[in-house]
Amino acid sequence: MNIGLCLSDPRPQPFGDGSARRAASAVHFAGHYRLIDFMLSNMVNSGIYTVAMVLGSQYQTLLSHIGSGREWDLALSGGGIRFFPPYPGGERPYDELLDEPLQRAIIFIEETKTDNVLVTDGSVVCNIDYRDALEFHKAQGADVTALYVRKSLQEQDRPQTVAYKINRDGRVNGIVFEPPAGDRANIDLGTYIVKKTVLLRLLSGERSCDVAKFSCSLLAGALKSLKVMSWRHDGYTARIRSLDTFFRYNTDMLDPRKRDPLFDCGGRRIHTKVYDSTPTKYGEDADIHNSIVSNGCVIEGKVENSVIFRNVHVRAGAVVRNCILMRNTVVGANAELHWIVTDQSVIITENRRLLGYKTNPVYIAKGKIV
Repeated sequence: MNIGLCLSDPRPQPFGDGSARRAASAVHFAGHYRLIDFMLSNMVNSGIYTVAMVLGSQYQTLLSHIGSGREWDLALSGGGIRFFPPYPGGERPYDELLDEPLQRAIIFIEETKTDNVLVTDGSVVCNIDYRDALEFHKAQGADVTALYVRKSLQEQDRPQTVAYKINRDGRVNGIVFEPPAGDRANIDLGTYIVKKTVLLRLLSGERSCDVAKFSCSLLAGALKSLKVMSWRHDGYTARIRSLDTFFRYNTDMLDPRKRDPLFDCGGRRIHTKVYDSTPTKYGEDADIHNSIVSNGCVIEGKVENSVIFRNVHVRAGAVVRNCILMRNTVVGANAELHWIVTDQSVIITENRRLLGYKTNPVYIAKGKIV
């Protein structure tokens, strides 16, 4: 397997006002990263250096972040990363089907010498060596191998979630969309190893496709005619679909028992775009507890149980507790924030007191002055 197909989100995620500005796979994570970093890193760590990325709406931030793919060793003359955005290319007359981004990606895959294709979602947080799953896929003689994690599903995670019914021999015999919360279930990772010939047949004539449609419509209808096997991943996983899940999974990274195995699992590192930033500067009265603080920040106040992205300024006397502050946020002197999520370039004026709740954090949109 030497090619990956990323079905990037066809529409922005419902993430507060921020959903209108970035695709789901471009959402920030853990102070330094974006969600797409995990998919790209997993691919190159597994020896996959040809990636076809089908883009949805609001993909400009995603393209800016990935660039040539140099940080993931994907800036290659042969192979590398190819983008298929939702607009026709070239000067020939527009063809309603062949100019769809998915169909242009399929033509690219047809011309690539490979027996199997890794189909994946660009917004799943995990660290996987796909080579183990590929060996299982080949040994089983499977048409499709679906990767999953077994865990209890929380109510906030239900939207767009897919679960599998699995036989004793590991074969998938049913697919459930948005299963009930509470019980342990076989939750899909939005990742499949598919025979090339099978993939081309499934996607033939499709105008657009995301992972939910691939599993619930295309794959579910072919369970009887295809041998669909399952492969279980036991590591940390997260899927950010809302403000609640964004807050919960980002603050998960404050726990080293979850963070350390995710970012350096068996020597497999998660790579991201590198920015030239000055080291963070801490004032004489700065007080930091159980927090992630990125480069380029100035911290003069108190920060507890928070995730602080690049170039954030917390002025003297300010208190930031249980918050996520994205880059270029400024917290004014003597301001107090609890359970707050700020998007980029937010300014909190001095002496302001903002209070959210653990189960209902308050989101402040990009560029707002409060």
